[in-house]
Amino acid sequence: MRYLLDTSVWYRAVVGVETIPPETREILTAANERFGLSAISLWEIGKKVQIGKLRLNRRVSDWLEWAVGSQIEVLAIDVKVVADAMNLPGFPNRHPADELIVATARMHELTLLTTDRALRNYRHARIKYFKPLAEA
Repeated sequence: MRYLLDTSVWYRAVVGVETIPPETREILTAANERFGLSAISLWEIGKKVQIGKLRLNRRVSDWLEWAVGSQIEVLAIDVKVVADAMNLPGFPNRHPADELIVATARMHELTLLTTDRALRNYRHARIKYFKPLAEA
């Protein structure tokens, strides 16, 4: 495992792969590649559905199980991840989910694939930013 998907990248990979540039799509569609996903990403999708900002084609629990699939390993929010999230040097925002996602990438020594412009130049983690081609 070399990459951690942020919530947006994970969602795009599942329902809007055409919004991902070819170079990044190549990474995401590699046959034997496995990806990490912070457990907070499950909550983010569920929360967006709960507050009406996202509609899924099935119940949230069924969608999450389906969307994780066999190439994704959900990584726990453990003591080390939380401690790191509370001490991220020069972090560009104070969005708790972003802090936990970046800390998960750091603790597992993974490169974060993200569409978040605020994170693209964050130098205290390995970040691979891409601009989406269109909205998912």
